[in-house]
Amino acid sequence: MMHGADPVMALRLLHRLRIFGAVFAVPPSVIAGLSEDAFGAAANRLAVSAYDEIQAWAHPECGFDQDSRRRCMLAAVLLPIADLQVPVAKGKPMSAAYHVVRESLKWKAKDAEAVDALHATAPELVAVYRQLLGQPDGVPAPEELRVKLGQCIRRLKQLWPAGCVVASLLHSNPEYGGESTDQPPGAAALAAAALSGLESTDGEPDMPSVQRRLDFCEALLSAATAYGIAGCWQWKPLLDGKQVMAAVGMKSGGPALGRLMEAAVEWQLAHPDGTAEQCREHLLAQHAAAQQEEAGKQ
Repeated sequence: MMHGADPVMALRLLHRLRIFGAVFAVPPSVIAGLSEDAFGAAANRLAVSAYDEIQAWAHPECGFDQDSRRRCMLAAVLLPIADLQVPVAKGKPMSAAYHVVRESLKWKAKDAEAVDALHATAPELVAVYRQLLGQPDGVPAPEELRVKLGQCIRRLKQLWPAGCVVASLLHSNPEYGGESTDQPPGAAALAAAALSGLESTDGEPDMPSVQRRLDFCEALLSAATAYGIAGCWQWKPLLDGKQVMAAVGMKSGGPALGRLMEAAVEWQLAHPDGTAEQCREHLLAQHAAAQQEEAGKQ
């Protein structure tokens, strides 16, 4: 299906034969309110949009290998259930998308984790894009924006171009919640959108719509390049745990060390050309401020 030469046609046939819900099975108690027909219609619409976008995106830095392509397509197909949870006997619930990938499709855990990451990061990338639109020309981006985008890239790693595609689907469809909220699309909203027939899944690609989504992706990619963080998921930390502990005089690890390590990552994203010594000075100042604040509470 997703591994074949024409995944869109395979999905379309599943929907037309009314077996989409059997293949992408979700527990009935979880998917209440979203009919099998509506789920299949929404999934097909999103799959077509994702496929057309992947085919049209010719940027040299956004190459999609086989794994990236099928995970991106699968994340698009499962967007209608991105906000649904499946209870489990022990532990916290799993996402409905994770359940479908692991239990229904019998794909690997890495595929399910990738789909979850794409769904979780999509609204964050939408939020970053909106901030980019509000940036005046010639004004350096605030550190917060660079860090937000860098964190998205670090989470998705080589899948981050796929993350742009999934986020563009969320952003370009206001009925999915993409224009009015930073939350994943709701199942009920997607069902209504799918049945409204706003975009056909047959025939030639709607190139104006594809181009709008590509513009969204290019804006994020250009920002990452301009900020010097496009490859940040491959960076080595400026300071390791032992160096951080030595810098601030910590005797042992724990939550405080974890917070400092996270702060070091954020500083590096905000200052891609920064040095280890500059990072050390930043952490020392932050640690001193945290200690002073803690002392004030006592």
